[in-house]
Amino acid sequence: MGVILHSLGQLSLCNSKFKVDGMKYIHYYILFLFFFIACKENKTDIIPCVPQTKVDVPLEEVSGISSSFVDTVLFVKLQEPQNTFRNLDKLKIYGDTIYILDERLSKLMSFDKKGNFITQYGERGRSSSEYVRVNSFDVDRHYVYLYDDASEKMISFTRGGQFVQKVETPFWGEDFKVLDDGSFLFSLKPGKSNVKLCMTDSLFNIKKVFSYFDEKDQDNYSSYSLFQKVGDSIYYTDDMSDTTHVFTPKGELVHSYLFNFGKYAPPLEARHDASQLIKDRHVFMYTCPLIYDSKLVMFLRNRHLRTVLYYDMRERIGGNKDIDKGLSPTDIIIPLCMADGFVVGFLEDYCLDRFEDKTMLPTDVVQHLENGYRVVAFYRLKQ
Repeated sequence: MGVILHSLGQLSLCNSKFKVDGMKYIHYYILFLFFFIACKENKTDIIPCVPQTKVDVPLEEVSGISSSFVDTVLFVKLQEPQNTFRNLDKLKIYGDTIYILDERLSKLMSFDKKGNFITQYGERGRSSSEYVRVNSFDVDRHYVYLYDDASEKMISFTRGGQFVQKVETPFWGEDFKVLDDGSFLFSLKPGKSNVKLCMTDSLFNIKKVFSYFDEKDQDNYSSYSLFQKVGDSIYYTDDMSDTTHVFTPKGELVHSYLFNFGKYAPPLEARHDASQLIKDRHVFMYTCPLIYDSKLVMFLRNRHLRTVLYYDMRERIGGNKDIDKGLSPTDIIIPLCMADGFVVGFLEDYCLDRFEDKTMLPTDVVQHLENGYRVVAFYRLKQ
């Protein structure tokens, strides 16, 4: 398209003034026609014309790689009520509060930075203030937002846990991010429409579409966060993708990262089937990567392994660590979010068996895990 536009521009410069004046409307029409056709043919793509950074991702394992990137690790023992969690699926930090969603139990709970329980947000049921199944949440200075994908509605609570309102959405949502003005970025599931990524107003009317589903791209059911907010940037990564898109807090698309997995990158037509990609030993992102300054932390399905990538995009150095064996205290098991220069993850009792020597962990942390409780880990990245 850029070559076409350039050629048309050169052609117009070569014409006489009379011919330029006489042909300018035809040129405008041709430009519009090319633009229209290009947009129509590429409607499944994210809106183009933003700067893109290509990152050649190293896939090999590097012994002790995390210690080159992680400065210190802080552990917060969650003081859980009984029968709190089955899984810790999504975790976010807002201010001094830790928010944790268990999708299987549809339970969102909050804790302070010392691990003390604060409150639970809503309960399962059919009333206005209740939900059937919570698959995503977010927090801003006003409210805690829970999206019920079974009922296709957004429920808002105060940060203290009081119900505010529920609003039905005209779409089937997968994950979302609230923006500074109260509007939303939404990643949708296939079904009601072919819209995949969009921006809505505060009442969930779609105002701008960024991408669409195509016929083969019908798998949008991630159990991890598709959106991550780090500093003043919002990152979005589609399921089984190799591209991360960067938005401002106002929902403006400003940049993208293309991650090159080389010969192990999955073919575009196969990215709707995670189990087949694993079977065929492809490499793809499990969740949205965390980018802080020049540091990149990414959870990968790396052929036959699950690995976390540590990579300095400025120095172009880094490597992977298998998260299922031989762990050290600086190894991030599953990077869930970013907060104030810390990558945030968690540990459960089964994680102890993955450590090369669990005595390297603080004694009280080991005991807490052995008693069946969870620990949130804050990994501070080196500057």
